[in-house]
Amino acid sequence: MSEFWSKIGDKILKVLVWTIENHPGKLIGTSVGFLLGLLMVTLGFWRTLVLALFVILGFVLGKRHDDHKNITAWLERILNKY
Repeated sequence: MSEFWSKIGDKILKVLVWTIENHPGKLIGTSVGFLLGLLMVTLGFWRTLVLALFVILGFVLGKRHDDHKNITAWLERILNKY
C-alpha cells in the first residue's frame, strides 16, 4: 500500500512542477481565488476584505523594503496628502 501512495505522490509532484513552470499565473490566481473564497465562507465579507487589505499593505511595504527604497519617506508622502 505504501508503494501506491508513493507513486501517487510522485505523479502529483510532477503535475505541480509542470504547472508552476508552464502556467504560474493561472496557478497563483486559482490559489488566491480559492483562498479568498474559503475566507469569505468562514470569516464573512468584511473581515475577509480587511484581511486582504492588510495582506496587500504588507506586500507593498515588503516590496519597497526589498527594493531598498525608503519606506518612511514614502509613508510620509502618502499620509501628508490627506
